[in-house]
Amino acid sequence: MATPGARVSFAELEADVPLPPQIHTAFRGAAARGNYVSTDRLDAHFACKEICRWMAAPTQHSWRSLKRLCRYFAGLPRLVYVYRQQSVETVDIYTDTDWAGCPRTRKSTSGGCLMLGRHTLKHWSSTQSGVSLSSGEAEFHGVVKGAGMGLGYQALLEDLGITADLRVWTDSSAAIGIAGRQGLGKLRHLDTHTLWLQQAVRSKRIQLKKVPGESNPADIFTKHSLTRDKMMQLVKLFDCRFADGRATSAPALRKGTSTKTTMASFAKDINVVQPAEPESSEPIVEFTPVIPHTQMERQQLDSEYPSLEAPPEVDNQVPEPEDLLLGAGMRVADQITVAMRLHGRTKQDLTNCPANFSGRRRVGGP
Repeated sequence: MATPGARVSFAELEADVPLPPQIHTAFRGAAARGNYVSTDRLDAHFACKEICRWMAAPTQHSWRSLKRLCRYFAGLPRLVYVYRQQSVETVDIYTDTDWAGCPRTRKSTSGGCLMLGRHTLKHWSSTQSGVSLSSGEAEFHGVVKGAGMGLGYQALLEDLGITADLRVWTDSSAAIGIAGRQGLGKLRHLDTHTLWLQQAVRSKRIQLKKVPGESNPADIFTKHSLTRDKMMQLVKLFDCRFADGRATSAPALRKGTSTKTTMASFAKDINVVQPAEPESSEPIVEFTPVIPHTQMERQQLDSEYPSLEAPPEVDNQVPEPEDLLLGAGMRVADQITVAMRLHGRTKQDLTNCPANFSGRRRVGGP
């Protein structure tokens, strides 16, 4: 197969039927192996994640997706990561989100990768727990997850005596806008525990930058590639290459018969209709994506991709001198504060109170 997976429509999921119970063990075993392999195969990480979502109740669609993934691995059995000699000073995180990408649950997918220079050290693809009401909210959750990953790796480097700055890249202007403000604003449905990112950006612990969508390498972790050429372009961004056979340092394969339930034992017993591959109408991509931080020096990178500059905190702002009413109110508040520190919560003579706060006595009351 040219790609590890293909997007499915809501109509196909509605017509889906469950698998026979005797095949569930074979499906779950193969899906678990794919989940294990996905940590080293960034080209199929999203496809493996989507297959694992069907472990509780496998269906014919999930069985077809698993067979497609196996056929893809048969054509490209080996992915080689190239780690060249380098010297870097920053940890770069690239994040991306596919808003409401699941036609069944309308949940979004967050994906990203952690890079140290040209070296890809970690990548992830996960389904968000909640349903986001806007693409900006979904992208913001993806940035929060990526920033948390970066801070954890930054702390690990500090334990090893290495100091490195943290840069988080996203192609969403809405997520950058949410991270640059203070508080929720009009987004009342956001979880408040995610707002720590705003303070981290304001204190410059994190440099938040915008990357063009066509150059975002995290796009491969959030959706299925429509064409093989586009997938190969994204894989090339990570300085990876495909190879045949097995590595010389890899352990030998186990030989002999196995008593475990496998996909091969049920390949002829189940008749799963394989739908015809739709012809892709995507135009030929002439643009070659590049990762910005691997092509530019730091000074040029900061000039062409400036970091987000968050405004100062509202609580620390001093009232303008021309705002007479607010200034008078602040002075009266200071007088009340001083009086409370000196006398506490005791009865005061009303004649000594400021003129603006002289009240009326209640008749017949305490």
